[in-house]
Amino acid sequence: MGDVKKDWPEVRDIHTIIFDFDGVFTDNKVYVSQDGQEHVRCDRADGLALDFLRRYRDHKQPALDFFIVSTERNPVVEARARKLHLACKHGVGNKLAFITEYLKARFPDNPDPFVGLVYLGNDLNDLPVITRAGFSVAPHDAHTRVKQAVSVVLGQSGGNGFVRAVIEKLLSIDQMTEEELHELVFDR
Repeated sequence: MGDVKKDWPEVRDIHTIIFDFDGVFTDNKVYVSQDGQEHVRCDRADGLALDFLRRYRDHKQPALDFFIVSTERNPVVEARARKLHLACKHGVGNKLAFITEYLKARFPDNPDPFVGLVYLGNDLNDLPVITRAGFSVAPHDAHTRVKQAVSVVLGQSGGNGFVRAVIEKLLSIDQMTEEELHELVFDR
């Protein structure tokens, strides 16, 4: 499955999951048309996994928050986030400062709110958050320094089911009964 340096956290111990965009939801490639429009490639399976996470949160852990933080200010990031019904903070130059302020505002009495944070990233600008997060995950095609710093490196590459693999692992889908899986997959 990948390089595991730290045991996966129990989902009940997680309060926030933050996703980088490029190289996490995408294969880190960009297609540019002659008129300058950019296009990226994403995996639909990641979107289905976010539905699983949303249903899990709605039924079992209403305080769980998850969203995208991206350095890139690009309409394609916002469009994909909108399609996924996922909040997106883009154009964030200093991810660590942004996340520190977010966590401080959300958990003002918690001396170390980073403990309950799971972060998914792939490149050098993610390193400051990766080293602070309670748990961090990278795709196998992440930068070498990132792979050295994260808690787990998965076998999937960015944009190729990486997000889905992380969510399925966090939710322990492989250990669910068929009934539990049915509840997660289908709206009632």
